[in-house]
Amino acid sequence: MGKDIVRCERCVMDTTVPDIWFDDHGVCKYCHIHDEMEHLHPLAADGNKLSSIIDKIKADGKGKKYDCVCGLSGGRDSSYTLLKAIDFGLRPLVVSIDNGWGTRIAEENIENACKRLNLECTWVKFDWEEYKDLQRSFFLAGVPDVDSPSDFAIYAQLFQTAKDNGIRYILNGHSFRTEGSSPIGWSYFDPVYIKDVQKRFGTREYKDLKTIPTMMPWQLIGRTFLKSIRDIRILEYMDYRKQEVDAILKERLGWQDYGGHHHENKFTHFVQSYYLPVKFGIDKRKTELSAQIRSGHITKEKAEAILSQPYQYDQQIVDEVIDRLGFTKDEFEKLMQSPNKTHLDYKTLRPIYKALSLPINIVTKLGILPRILYLKYC
Repeated sequence: MGKDIVRCERCVMDTTVPDIWFDDHGVCKYCHIHDEMEHLHPLAADGNKLSSIIDKIKADGKGKKYDCVCGLSGGRDSSYTLLKAIDFGLRPLVVSIDNGWGTRIAEENIENACKRLNLECTWVKFDWEEYKDLQRSFFLAGVPDVDSPSDFAIYAQLFQTAKDNGIRYILNGHSFRTEGSSPIGWSYFDPVYIKDVQKRFGTREYKDLKTIPTMMPWQLIGRTFLKSIRDIRILEYMDYRKQEVDAILKERLGWQDYGGHHHENKFTHFVQSYYLPVKFGIDKRKTELSAQIRSGHITKEKAEAILSQPYQYDQQIVDEVIDRLGFTKDEFEKLMQSPNKTHLDYKTLRPIYKALSLPINIVTKLGILPRILYLKYC
């Protein structure tokens, strides 16, 4: 670690994160976010909040074919979320979204999970040419958020699926206890930002997105308040330890490990192991390792030892991504050397988030919207 870089006294987040701050004891912003989230999401052993949530989902879904929507990528988090939903007696509508970058291992994990749990999977496939154009736009924009269009489209699609089927709950596989909270300077998305980047850099045919799911703020408000659709993260109420979970998934679902975090998707593999560290100096391992330190899953010394080793990337996947996106190697190298930009160089909803910080604080504390919305953006 460079001599000018300051690291948190508690975790391994440091001043390479653009929006970080430290308290008088040298503890970072993200540790404070973790502590508030931990207070709001007590472990199942510490109370009955999770049981109450499950009972509410069942009651609201009574008489319907499904009582929740569960996205399934074939990765560890979504697979375990689905497994626990079944264990809890829920009746999920399983949705898998194909953005063109899934691996064969991920596909087999999805097939095996649904077969063993006797579930049908609804597949949603993005229009490849339009989606490719959108991804290219984010590279041309020079920002680190090149995976954000997929994250937002998946989020919007799950809400649309819930709305179309009269379902009030979406099960989300994220957990702050193991993944942490990604810094907005490293990974930001909102619909205004995505549309602005596409209008500036997209080709004429695709400047106005037609098939890729999007959701403007008033649509989120309408679906959240009028349709009463809730985003539920059940793993946040569990002592979710990845090694133990892997063994359970392999035994019960025939699940296969695909390597690193989110490497079930080739594009995300490329972004996290190559694009972000090489172009921006962003090491997303810090976020995940810091969360595990705070949760008592790993020591800070062990995390520092892991971070001392450089990212390993697969050159074959790097070449495949560049080729499939339609860049020549020279064109992509010029993009890698171009000035780095952030979402602050484009139109976003952040000014509105800040102006509405008080009501957003209230609705996230009530659990109507994910609490992380306020903690990160306001």
